[in-house]
Amino acid sequence: MTVRPLCIALFAALAVPSFVAAQAQHAHVHGQAFVDVAVDAGVVEINLRATAQDLVGFERAAATPAEEAQVQAARKAVLDHARLWRFSVAARCVAEGPVLEVPGAGEAHEHDHDHSHDHDHEGHDDHVAHSDWTVRYRFRCAAPEALRAIDSGMFAVFPSLQSATVQVLDATGAREETLTASANRLTLAQ
Repeated sequence: MTVRPLCIALFAALAVPSFVAAQAQHAHVHGQAFVDVAVDAGVVEINLRATAQDLVGFERAAATPAEEAQVQAARKAVLDHARLWRFSVAARCVAEGPVLEVPGAGEAHEHDHDHSHDHDHEGHDDHVAHSDWTVRYRFRCAAPEALRAIDSGMFAVFPSLQSATVQVLDATGAREETLTASANRLTLAQ
């Protein structure tokens, strides 16, 4: 069974700013992340949303150089797709540059590409206050038939996360699952 038309619609929805507004339906809950996963025709789209408290360690503007370093470390960690999402080697999945969105930061976003960009990060820390960070990841798998599961490292990277509510769209349709530090594997339909 192919879910291509449904995935195309989901991918389109994920790309528009209204997705952020739609995610607002989830309460701002410390210790819990929200993840959307769509798998179709060798493409895996993952959207992660979590509180600044869980990712950075506080929800206010950085007040010291040490806190500024915490913000920068959190940004680097959420963009490290290889630590957060692991696929079977046989699936040969390659990541495209992830994108971090911090609400209220205007054009502020970070991405991981092979080329460099100049970004003005001055004043971004004031957007940490009581906000959720959203990170979009996209992977292309050369052997999608070998893609059976996705293991998440987010609980090891961000120990304050206790659970993640995951909305999955794959060959079996849509479903919801919960991941935790001890149950961090998302099994996919073939």
